[in-house]
Amino acid sequence: MLRILAVCGAMMGGTALACSPPPQVELDIHLAAVNAERAKAGRPALALSPELNALAQAHACDMARRGYFSHTTPEGRSMMDRARRAGASGYCTMGENIARAPRDVPSAVAGWMRSPGHRRNILDADFHLVGFGRGPGPHWVQVFASPC
Repeated sequence: MLRILAVCGAMMGGTALACSPPPQVELDIHLAAVNAERAKAGRPALALSPELNALAQAHACDMARRGYFSHTTPEGRSMMDRARRAGASGYCTMGENIARAPRDVPSAVAGWMRSPGHRRNILDADFHLVGFGRGPGPHWVQVFASPC
C-alpha cells in the first residue's frame, strides 16, 4: 500500500521525481556524437566537463520535476543565473541546448543539428567544454562553455 501511495504521490507532484545522471557510457556516446558533428564542420573536439555535466543534469531534472520546458526557470533564472548559483565560475562564454522527447542520444543530437540555433551551439568554435544531462520525460540538456 505504501508503494502505491508513493507512486500516486509522485504522479501528482507530492514526491520528488527520481532523476539520476546518465551513466558514463551514455555521456561518452553523447560526447562522441557531438564531436563527430564538430569534426564534419572542421571544429576542434570538445572536452567533457564534470561541472557542466552537473549544471546540465540539474536543469534537466528541474524541468522534469516541475513540468516546464525552457532555458529559464519559472522564477526567471537563466542558464547564467543557474551557473552562478551553483558556484560555476571562470567561464567567459556559455551556451545551452535543451530538448524534450527524443528517446536516445542520436535522436537528440540529430534534432539539435536540424535547428539553426542549437546547431550553432554544437559547432561554435569558441566552445571548448561541454556537459550533458538527461531527466525523465526525457528532458535533454547540453551546456557549452569556454574558460576565460
